[in-house]
Amino acid sequence: MQQAEQWAARTWPVRIFVMAVIPQRRELIEFYQRRGYRRTGRIEPFPENPALWTPKVGGLCLELLEKPVQQAQTSLNSGDY
Repeated sequence: MQQAEQWAARTWPVRIFVMAVIPQRRELIEFYQRRGYRRTGRIEPFPENPALWTPKVGGLCLELLEKPVQQAQTSLNSGDY
């Protein structure tokens, strides 16, 4: 993940990384929070595409997490990962 963030920061003019996570997976949210992502409180519907997948659980949604690019670069430089 740190290499992807570093590459994206060098390649594109982005200021914020955004991660979409299924909120029922608390362990994933905690994992990303340890890496500098913060909960935004923004919830989006889970994408539906019956041609490609069928969710095994009903009522899914996505919570958006964000991390400023500057914070990602600082963490990469300090070896926090």
